[in-house]
Amino acid sequence: MTTIRKLGIAVVLLWTFVVTILRAIRLPNGFAEAHWLIDYRFGLVKRGLVGTIVSLTTSCMHMRPTEQLIVILSIVVFTVYCLVLIALGLRIVHRLGWSTAASLTVLVFFSSPFIVMSAHLIGYFDNIIIILAVISVALLLKGRIWFAAWLQVISILVHESSLLVGFPVFCFAWLLVNSKRHESDGVQLPFWPLFLPVGAFLVLALNQRLFFSGDFEQTLARYFSNFPFIQTYTRTYLSKWLATTFYAFYLGNKGFKGFISHISSVSMYGLVLPSMLAIQCFIVDAYSIRDRSAKSIALLISVCLVPQMMHLVAWDTPRIWTYSILCSFLALWIYTEVFAARRDLSPAIILLCLTALVINIMSLTPLMDEEIDHFSLNTRLLLYAPVIVSAVAIILCEEFVLIKKRFSI
Repeated sequence: MTTIRKLGIAVVLLWTFVVTILRAIRLPNGFAEAHWLIDYRFGLVKRGLVGTIVSLTTSCMHMRPTEQLIVILSIVVFTVYCLVLIALGLRIVHRLGWSTAASLTVLVFFSSPFIVMSAHLIGYFDNIIIILAVISVALLLKGRIWFAAWLQVISILVHESSLLVGFPVFCFAWLLVNSKRHESDGVQLPFWPLFLPVGAFLVLALNQRLFFSGDFEQTLARYFSNFPFIQTYTRTYLSKWLATTFYAFYLGNKGFKGFISHISSVSMYGLVLPSMLAIQCFIVDAYSIRDRSAKSIALLISVCLVPQMMHLVAWDTPRIWTYSILCSFLALWIYTEVFAARRDLSPAIILLCLTALVINIMSLTPLMDEEIDHFSLNTRLLLYAPVIVSAVAIILCEEFVLIKKRFSI
């Protein structure tokens, strides 16, 4: 593998990621900014950890949280988040020998609706819990299970959705590592640390249900009113949201009937499935999962679909659906770290990745606040043209090498 080829693949991956981010990037909206002000002065409220850290830090510096400070913090966190995803993508391609199929699979993720949605959600805590998920899995892969589990607890305190986004992937990594250790007669990772994040979530849920007083919503709304940049609608809505129990959200979301309605959206399947299928089919083929057992395939699919359980208590459907693309990508990363991949992949994988890449370029991701993709179709085609040309060139170059080897034989 030449250095020029590696550099070329890295540049194409980076270009794809940046273009996809630019499709929906924006500054934090009012709802995201308000989250940075929630702290534990009102009790063990969900999503209060980040605001508590900000509050204590600004108090020590004899200042108050401002909109400018929150915007700066949001941009810094988002930048770190982007660097983490780029590093994971390059790590995957590197460990898979800079192969064509691996490069195309990462290209699919970097052009996916999940990356578009990530740029749209700057300031939300999704960035933080995903960073923590990656770090905790990396620690688990090194055998530092207890430290990794406590990071998962911190992630739950940052945002409770981590229980359905980062924690299932964490458990998936635990299973794969123990499977590998079992094959080599190594020491198994303990099971008990997995209870820590679950316990943290239960404490949050029970505390909200049993100990919040009736005037909690009004008290929180008055607190938000001390910050002029938080609009009246936002502080009223968010205060009510934080005071509402998970069971009340389940009922307000029409229970199981509402859940079925959300997960049966045909448009969401068309948006998310191409990227999910490309990544998961690569995993199945590269790591011979179909030769192991149907349970292995079912486990992979289940881990990637667990985030859809959020539809039981939430209704931001496009955002939730894109989490499954992320989980598929993280599952791919975990496999590359734990097992050795096959080299003789099916040509269908390359065709599937190319198809998914084109669909990601052509399709529009539904955004919040009535916003739309920053680029028209023609602009997207122009910006992604180098990606498509490079992808085809990489494929043709590999085919040329294979033909040359055959003639040499």
